[in-house]
Amino acid sequence: MKKNLTTFAILCSLTVFGQTTEEHLQNGIAKHEQRDFKGAIRDYDKAIKADKNNKDAYYNRGTCALAVNDLKAAMTDFNKTIELDPKFVKAYYSRATVFVSEKKYIEALPDLDKTVALDPTTPNALTLRGQIRAQTGNKKEACEDFYNAKAIGDKQAHKYIGQFCGNEQQSGESLMLDWPETENWKVGSNQENEEMAMIELIHANETLENWTEFGSMISIKGAKNVPMNTAMNMMFEQAKQNSPKAKFTFIEKDESVEHPWIIFTIESPYFNNDKRPESQLWYIVQGKQALYTNFRAVRQAIIPTHLKDKWIKFFKTGQIVNK
Repeated sequence: MKKNLTTFAILCSLTVFGQTTEEHLQNGIAKHEQRDFKGAIRDYDKAIKADKNNKDAYYNRGTCALAVNDLKAAMTDFNKTIELDPKFVKAYYSRATVFVSEKKYIEALPDLDKTVALDPTTPNALTLRGQIRAQTGNKKEACEDFYNAKAIGDKQAHKYIGQFCGNEQQSGESLMLDWPETENWKVGSNQENEEMAMIELIHANETLENWTEFGSMISIKGAKNVPMNTAMNMMFEQAKQNSPKAKFTFIEKDESVEHPWIIFTIESPYFNNDKRPESQLWYIVQGKQALYTNFRAVRQAIIPTHLKDKWIKFFKTGQIVNK
């Protein structure tokens, strides 16, 4: 009888123990959802005190610490969560965000790799890894991340495709242009319909109404086998309608390659509806599914030689890719 009573007492203790840690965890979650992070942390402390292997309590406490910018505490809790469960996907992603908050971008990549390996549908994991890859010069794999993120429904991915990867086509073909991060480009406008897609880029501290340098990428869907001189003349004739004093200068072309291309300038001292000058250097390339027309512009009547050389070099890095 004594042995039976002892066994019963142990079972009761275990039951109370389980209820206690779970109750503290649920109390913490309730406060967490109300954004009472400090109150939630106190309840998670109690849950961990009751059960030092409660991985959910460690993880949740870490997210609260991250929310109040206690990065050291957050890192400690995410480390412990992963120690207790090496397949805890959210802990890897959250630890990566701590590294990012500390501007340790390279250190964040292994955790993002692990996150994607365990569950590629983890929200924002692909886009965050893509941003880090893009900013560290790995644009090819960055764009792969953005395309994959878009495929699983990440609404932010389209913005990064426009910023880092060029014009996306429904067929999977796109023109990739590496707009330099050091120039602080941002997408000012991103529009698309059945006939074309257009992305307009400006510097981070400027607007579409007031800019010093401007970038444009337009893909004309379904336009195939367009002679490069024809494409150039079309752009010049369009410019002259609003800028009768516009001048164009052919620079270079190659129609012997798989994707024919041409580079030229259109320099305008003023426009009928805008007296400010604007000069553009154009790069047009023929894809299999679309004609890609791109230019960079400056608010000057003539493009300075150093800018012209820089822009030509930039456009020659363009690549048509298929995803």
